Amino acid sequence: MNATLLQQHLRSATGTTVSTQTVRNRLHGVGLYARRPMVCVRLTSRHRCDRREWAAEHVNWRRNEWSNVLFLTSPVFLFIRIIGAFSSGGTVAVGIILRSCTKVSDLAVGECWYINPIQHVWDALERRVAGHQPTPQTLQELKRALLEEWDRIPQLVINSLIDSMPQKCSTLLVVRGNHTPY
Repeated sequence: MNATLLQQHLRSATGTTVSTQTVRNRLHGVGLYARRPMVCVRLTSRHRCDRREWAAEHVNWRRNEWSNVLFLTSPVFLFIRIIGAFSSGGTVAVGIILRSCTKVSDLAVGECWYINPIQHVWDALERRVAGHQPTPQTLQELKRALLEEWDRIPQLVINSLIDSMPQKCSTLLVVRGNHTPY
């Protein structure tokens, strides 16, 4: 249900009229955020084949093999691109780039080929920054909040994500290289 529908239900149930922004603010205040389905690039038969091959090569890797992998991403959060990575040794904030950007479709291409658990870290980071009090008002405050929260990612979370890789590879094989629910 979106904020407009919630606003209408509140008005019909109580006679109280509030703005949709007030509804969103109240929901955010208790940790509820709207999510839109992620739009990824369309996978061709070649992409699916490459993904299956990659998963088949990695499905039986043990923790010590995954421990040698550096998971890297460069998502965009508003006008900031954060280049971050993690491994079994912890997180690394490689850098933050302030930039003017209006779309992120260029990022989806590299991030949809294989199963990168850092996307889960990014999602958690986004929620933690959104919950900052006071909310960052400038790009510099946003940059500072991103770096702060990045440094607070628990090693236990990273280890759990690394340990999930064999299952992610198995799922990728089951769906024959198509998109997975991760």
